[in-house]
Amino acid sequence: MSILKLMHKPTQVYITQMARKNCINKYGEEWGSLMLESVRNIESKNMSEPKKSLLQKVVDKIRNSKELTVNISSDDKNNFFVNSHLRIGNYNFTSKKQPFDFEQTLYTLRDFRKTVQQTKDDILQQLTDFNKLRRKFDRKFFRND
Repeated sequence: MSILKLMHKPTQVYITQMARKNCINKYGEEWGSLMLESVRNIESKNMSEPKKSLLQKVVDKIRNSKELTVNISSDDKNNFFVNSHLRIGNYNFTSKKQPFDFEQTLYTLRDFRKTVQQTKDDILQQLTDFNKLRRKFDRKFFRND
C-alpha cells in the first residue's frame, strides 16, 4: 500500500457519555461545557473544501482511507483518559490509554495536546513495527532458498 494512494480524513474527537457526566458533575454545568467544547475543537478545521470533479469523487470512494480518532473516556473515580485509534484501509492501530487532567484544559490546551501527541507516537511506533514485520515476511516469502 503506497502512501500516495491514501485518502486522509479529518481527525475526529469522541467523548464518552461517562466522561461528559463526570466532567459536568465535577466542574459544574458551565465550566464542564466549556472544557468539553475546547477539547472537541483541538484540531483546526479548514474553512473551505476545494471543489472536486466527479472523477475525483469516484476515485476517493475506491481509495483506501486513513482516519484518526481521539477518544476521551473516564472511569468511576473521575479520572480521564485519552487514547487514539488509527484506521488505514483494513488495518486498525489503537494506542494505550494516557491519563490527563481535565481541569488544565480550561486554562490551556498545551497538556492535552501533549497527551494526544503521546498517543499518536504510540500508534506510529506500532505502525513502524507492523511495516518492519510485513517487509520481513515479504522477503522470506519471495526468497528462493
